Amino acid sequence: MDDFINECGNTISKVQELLSNNTEWIQRYADYAGLLKARMEKIENDKNNFNEWKPLYLYMNVKEAKSSGKFTLRYLGQDVAMLKVDKDNKVMISTKDGKFEEINKKYFDCEFKLGTNSKKYIEWRSKEAEEFRKHFFDNPKRNDSFGKNHEHRLESLLLTEFSKKDRKDKKICNIQPVKLAGIARFQMPTPLSGCKIKNIKYSGARGGGIDIISRTGKGAATKLCIMEVKDENKSKEPPAKVIQQGLAYATFIRGLLKSKNSGDEWWKIFGFNGKCPDKLELNVACVMPLATNNDTSFAGKIIKIDQDSFHLHYIYFQEKDNEIINIESSLK
Repeated sequence: MDDFINECGNTISKVQELLSNNTEWIQRYADYAGLLKARMEKIENDKNNFNEWKPLYLYMNVKEAKSSGKFTLRYLGQDVAMLKVDKDNKVMISTKDGKFEEINKKYFDCEFKLGTNSKKYIEWRSKEAEEFRKHFFDNPKRNDSFGKNHEHRLESLLLTEFSKKDRKDKKICNIQPVKLAGIARFQMPTPLSGCKIKNIKYSGARGGGIDIISRTGKGAATKLCIMEVKDENKSKEPPAKVIQQGLAYATFIRGLLKSKNSGDEWWKIFGFNGKCPDKLELNVACVMPLATNNDTSFAGKIIKIDQDSFHLHYIYFQEKDNEIINIESSLK
């Protein structure tokens, strides 16, 4: 365990060094916060136009926030259409604004095309859009012969499970994903890349995103949680290595929240009230399928960095027929 703690310390130090040597992220993320704040205010005003259309879910990333507040509509973690609210507050949908038609046909045998080359978006309440929705409401299976996308599919299933409001229905309580204005699933970007800890590097605006970012706990004990999701649980990439990847991203989030330029704004974007606390406690979890090599030895370990701390956890899950059916976790 001492070796593991030392490796965690090395990961934190490496990321801190990357962030110190490449400071362009500070102003860029301050700009992102301003964009997202404006989009969240608009989403709040448009809330009456949005519902949750299971199994279709809204997503938004920073790029979409920059482009007039468009949303991605996803099915099983796969982008299938774009949505936006027009100047008349009508929800509009398009499969022309992107390469959705080819993808939808290939993966889900969906022939429906929404919009034209001259007028990309049509009304959500139109007959064509209704037929499009019905195709996905019938839960078509994904054709994986063209390539698999299990990690994004599992992320979507986990987000659906974590988003449940009724404690009786939840496999794990006291957890809610970060959503913009409580509606759009948010893809949090980082300036870091490298699927292996030893290869982690600074990639600026081309960095990777956090798989799932959520709030865990209850009341004053609620913490932000950075989750690294894997679609496999094998010895070649064990949980102890996966949680270090999450720790790298958590080190960036800690630096972001400590930023004088936008730390308090990001704290609010993540769903908290008031100013970011001086003493920051972040949960970090590896999220992986249940397997014979489950590792729980690091659960509850605390890695300190100045006055702040990272609390390490695991979430092991089972899924069947595109639904999470069981969870074992050290998060309470």
